[in-house]
Amino acid sequence: MTVQPTPPLAGDPSVLRLRVEYTAALLNSTELDTWQVQIQAGDTCVGSLRAVRGLYGGPPERTDTWDECYLIPGVRRVASDEQEVSFEGDEHLAGLRARFGARGGLCAVVAEQLLGPAEVGLREWGSRHVLVFEQLTLSAPFNDRATAACVISSVARRAADGDFLLVFPARTAGPDTGTALLEAAGRMLWAEQHSEDLYCLDTKFDQGEGHADAWESLLSRVRH
Repeated sequence: MTVQPTPPLAGDPSVLRLRVEYTAALLNSTELDTWQVQIQAGDTCVGSLRAVRGLYGGPPERTDTWDECYLIPGVRRVASDEQEVSFEGDEHLAGLRARFGARGGLCAVVAEQLLGPAEVGLREWGSRHVLVFEQLTLSAPFNDRATAACVISSVARRAADGDFLLVFPARTAGPDTGTALLEAAGRMLWAEQHSEDLYCLDTKFDQGEGHADAWESLLSRVRH
């Protein structure tokens, strides 16, 4: 995959912190989880990210929850899991489709295009679970795709480690600039275009090249 050069970056990303509000059902592990992340530079909020997590048939093997961290210190690649995916029954896929569809917006598009009964659905991918990045805002001077990609990478390695399909909106799926930034960040992480509305990245088989490129772009700003 060809990655376009990233323009010079202005702000110092070492000041950025991520603060998460994680919402999940207490007793029902099949409900959708919401990850609302505030992006802060010191005491100033410079942006936010919202992701919706849906599990196919039960929780993943490992889930990390966190309250706050600096963006840069935890540079890692998304893990890869070599186990074969087994779809035990269509009721799991139907349940996941219904939950995403009921939420509306981008999640409803995911339900229709990735989880629909007439589609290949998750069987096309190695991952069973889904993490949809549905909203992003970033203020200048941090509103560049490398910062956005690293914020997404940092959230993904905690919320979706090893067995998730990461989903990003295309510009056609929303009118605001946050949608364009999410698409640019997804493409930098090597997400592939699934349709005119969606980009997808399968973490089960992702080797982390796009994540490494994004972190290298961001860290070069600190070194200079």
